[in-house]
Amino acid sequence: MSDLTPQSETPTPTTDKITQAARETIYLCNFRVSVDGEWLCLRELNDISLTPDPEPAHEDPKDPIAIERLNLMNMAKLSIKGLIESALNLGRTLDSDYAPLQQFFVVMEHCLKHGLKTKKTFLGQNKSFWGPLELVEKLTPEAGEITASVKDLPGLRTPLGRGRAWLRLALMQKKLSDYMKTIINRKDLLSEFYEPNALMMEEEGAVIAGLLVGLNVIDANLCMKGEDLDSQVGVIDFSMYLKDGGHSSKSAEGDGQITAILDQKNYVEELNRHLSASVNNLQAKVDALEKSNTKLTEELAVANNRIITLQEDVERVKEESSYQLESRKASSTDGQVLGETRKQLKEETQLRLDVERELEVQIGMKQEMELSMKMLEKDICEKQDALVELRQQLEDLRAINQQISHKSQDGKM
Repeated sequence: MSDLTPQSETPTPTTDKITQAARETIYLCNFRVSVDGEWLCLRELNDISLTPDPEPAHEDPKDPIAIERLNLMNMAKLSIKGLIESALNLGRTLDSDYAPLQQFFVVMEHCLKHGLKTKKTFLGQNKSFWGPLELVEKLTPEAGEITASVKDLPGLRTPLGRGRAWLRLALMQKKLSDYMKTIINRKDLLSEFYEPNALMMEEEGAVIAGLLVGLNVIDANLCMKGEDLDSQVGVIDFSMYLKDGGHSSKSAEGDGQITAILDQKNYVEELNRHLSASVNNLQAKVDALEKSNTKLTEELAVANNRIITLQEDVERVKEESSYQLESRKASSTDGQVLGETRKQLKEETQLRLDVERELEVQIGMKQEMELSMKMLEKDICEKQDALVELRQQLEDLRAINQQISHKSQDGKM
C-alpha cells in the first residue's frame, strides 16, 4: 500500500488542473496525483474541495484505512472499466503483455493485500493473499481445478506468485467474480487472514466483486510458464487513468484509434492465414477422401467377384452332396448287415462283462466264507482249551471234596 500512502510535500500543479484531472478521472478523497520527476505520487489536498460520487458513508472520512479502501475501490472501477472498453475496441483475445490487463492484476493484488494480517514464519514476517484464495476450493469444489493447476505450475516458489497465477486462471475461466463473492460472503473464515477494517471485510469488497462480473465479456489467453510471477513489482501506473486536456486527449484518442486499426488489421491477416490453412487442410482431406473412395470401389468390385465365385462353389457342393446321398442309399443294405453284426457283438460283450462281474462276486463270497471258517475253527480251539481247563478244575474240586469227607469221618471216630 506504499503507492497509496499520503505524502507531506506541497502540490506543484495548479488548483484548476488538479480539479479538472480529478473530475475527468477519479475522486481520491483528500489525495491527488502529482508528477515527481518520472514518478506519479498521491499527495494530500488541503486547498480544494471535490464532490465524490455517492459511496457508502458509514465510515469516518478522516480514517486513513477508510480512505485507502475508497481509493482502492475507485482504482478498481477505473481499471475494470478501462480494461473492458479497450478489450471491446480491440475485438480480440487478450494476452499477458496487454498493459490494461497487467494494471488490472496489480490493482486486484493491492485490493487483496489490504488489511492482511502479518504471519510469523521461520524466515520472518510474511503477508500473502494466497491463503484467502485457497478457501475458494473448500467453498466451491469446481475451483479445485484452478488450485491444482497453480500448485503444478513450474517455477512458482512463493505464495505471492501462486496468488497471482490463481487470479489469471480465474479470469481465463470467467469465474473471478463468482469466486470473490464466495469468499467475501464468508467473513467468518476471512477473519483469520484479514483485519476487521480490511477491504475484503467491508462493503467495498462486495462492490469490487460485483464489478468483476463485467469481465466475463472479454476473452484472455495468458501463458504463465515463462512469466516470473514471484519477483514482479506490483506498482499502479496512474498515467493510464489521467487526462491532460483536450489536445493530449485527442492525440491519445487518435493514437488509440490507429492502434486499434493496426490491431484489427493484424487480426484480419491472422484470420486470413487461419482460413487459408483451413482451406488447405480441407483440400487435403478431400483428396484423401477421393483416393479412399477409389480404393473402396476397387475393393467392392473384388468383393463382388469373390461372391460370384463362392456362389459357384456352393452350387458345386450341392451337386456333390446329392451324388453322395444317392451313393449312400445304394449301399444301405450292406450297412444294415453290418449294423446287426455290430449289435450282436455288443450284446456278447455285455454278456461277457456280466459273467465276469458275477464271477468276481462269487470269488469274493468264497473268500469271505473261508475267512469265517478260519475264525470258527479258532473259536472252537479256544473253547476246547477252556473246556479242558474246566474239567481239570472239576477233578481238583472232587479230590478236595474227598479229602474233606475222609477228614470228617476220621474226626467222628
